[in-house]
Amino acid sequence: FYTFNTPLGPSIGSDNAMYLTLGTALARGCAPYTQIFDHKGPMLYLLQMLPQLFSGGYSTLAVFIQQVIALFLCLRVVSRIARTLGAYSGVTQLFYLALIGSLVGGGNLTEEYASLPTLLGAYAALRVFLQPDWTKRLFAPALLMGACTMAAFLLRANNALPLAALTLSFICCAGLFALAAPLQILLLQNAKGGEMLGAAGLALCALPVVIWLAARGALRAAWYGAIIHNMRYAETGGTGRVAMLLHSRYGLAAMLMAALACLGALALRKKSPMLALGMVAAAAAGVLAAFLSRKFYDHYLILGAPMAVLGMAAALAAIQKPRVRAVSAIVLTCFCALWLGINGHAANQTRLSERADWAQFTADAQTLMAQVPQDERDRFMAYRVEPRWYVAAEALPCMRFYFLQEVLAQADPAVMDEIVQTFETDPPRWLVIYYNRAFNPPYDARVAAIFETNYEFVDAAGQYQLLRLKEGLPCEPNS
Repeated sequence: FYTFNTPLGPSIGSDNAMYLTLGTALARGCAPYTQIFDHKGPMLYLLQMLPQLFSGGYSTLAVFIQQVIALFLCLRVVSRIARTLGAYSGVTQLFYLALIGSLVGGGNLTEEYASLPTLLGAYAALRVFLQPDWTKRLFAPALLMGACTMAAFLLRANNALPLAALTLSFICCAGLFALAAPLQILLLQNAKGGEMLGAAGLALCALPVVIWLAARGALRAAWYGAIIHNMRYAETGGTGRVAMLLHSRYGLAAMLMAALACLGALALRKKSPMLALGMVAAAAAGVLAAFLSRKFYDHYLILGAPMAVLGMAAALAAIQKPRVRAVSAIVLTCFCALWLGINGHAANQTRLSERADWAQFTADAQTLMAQVPQDERDRFMAYRVEPRWYVAAEALPCMRFYFLQEVLAQADPAVMDEIVQTFETDPPRWLVIYYNRAFNPPYDARVAAIFETNYEFVDAAGQYQLLRLKEGLPCEPNS
């Protein structure tokens, strides 16, 4: 299912291609947000930089290894959750794989990486609140849940919603004083000093990231990208949320996962009413996270998967009769295996179809890039191209808004103003454009006029043109 980076022949994908470019640029010294931009959290920047830092750049294999490690750790936590509840470990892991496999869409996504801290936070809650003397056992879980909530938040703000809801429900139910804010959710302890542990967990995760951003001069830009632009971008879709919830497969899947979490809460209501209430709150937050954006991509549904798995394991463990429990586990195993097989075949067929033109696409991209002198490649830009073009050409952009420029500007027109200003005052010397395509939204009129007036044709390959800045323009640095 990790078709975008598989060693069997990656299909690259769209978001994954942007992240490959992002990670490579960071590994080669670019500053986050200010020199290379995406409206995700800073933790994603670090996760994309890490594999490229060790591989030299544009390595799909390094990303694939990172994905496998993250999935392995998730499965280990799922196994611990199942054993804590008294459910079958292997069946629960298979169920988690079936859920993720059908939603991951090629992989290397914020929601995929957010599953690990969410599962860890849920496991910490189980270890505490299934114990009769849980008020004496909040020392380590407060630290862990604070750190996990912050880790999910730093990947993307809405990714933290399910775990934040689970944590906050415990605060309210325990009658403890809490201060809850988008960047601070504290799990407090009845015992002395417990309130400091939740805050310490948050700080433990956030402080190194904040220091890194400050060192790169990107704190203010990170706030704009990860919070302001991210929230504005979420509102740029056209489909209504209620219509999607009630009349689409997407909405049905979101409600099904929430129902599984609630089913588990029902099974645990007598053992731990607080845990049951927390699971219901987390299930509702998972649906909210899936519908916070009007884009409604399938991978947003991954945010509800941890609570769905927890609910399914609790429901399976609650079956009293051993024979009925065993039969239920067998039926669930067969269904999950069949589901994985069907979706796996479909994912592979999609991978093969997307790779059909990859060799020619790469050859065309490298043909154009070869004409850009090495000493001028720091003034190169590919504008509104397919994101995989950068990967094929192994090129890096000289402007921070390097993909879907007019799309990003729909969320904030100031983005396009900055792009136009850059083209007027410090333009790329070399430019690649996708010339044989009707865009939606179309080119900004100011940008189209600059391309027509200030650049001259050099070469074409496939559906892409290479342009060069005309000599002697007022905006040309050497003029």
